[in-house]
Amino acid sequence: MRLAPALICAALLALTGCGGPDPVHATGGIVRLRIDEYRMLPRQIEVTAPSVRIVMKDKGILTHNVKVFSTTEVDTEDKPIEIGEGTPTAHPGETVTSKVFDLKPGRYRLACSIANHDDLGEHSLLIVKGRS
Repeated sequence: MRLAPALICAALLALTGCGGPDPVHATGGIVRLRIDEYRMLPRQIEVTAPSVRIVMKDKGILTHNVKVFSTTEVDTEDKPIEIGEGTPTAHPGETVTSKVFDLKPGRYRLACSIANHDDLGEHSLLIVKGRS
């Protein structure tokens, strides 16, 4: 049966997340995220500069937060530089909001800074576009 190989390939692509979805467009400068163990959704967000606010809902069973990191600048220990304060830590079921960030156009990493959550997949890409 020729259908079986196609179904297997489709299942593997779905499990591995190959290709990924197009970026979600955040309106009004508000980036809305959902976090659980250990993922942050959406995986890619596009927003128009300069003012950005993060609203994060903790849908997991652990505490989580969201910090903004540079993808181009590192500190003396070769770690990405954190930009601003990010969100406070949220407990399960809570929604937290960051202060407004003024971000230049570019790419930023959004990640949970608690323990090794980032290493386990709790991160997203923020693409900040300039005003047209």
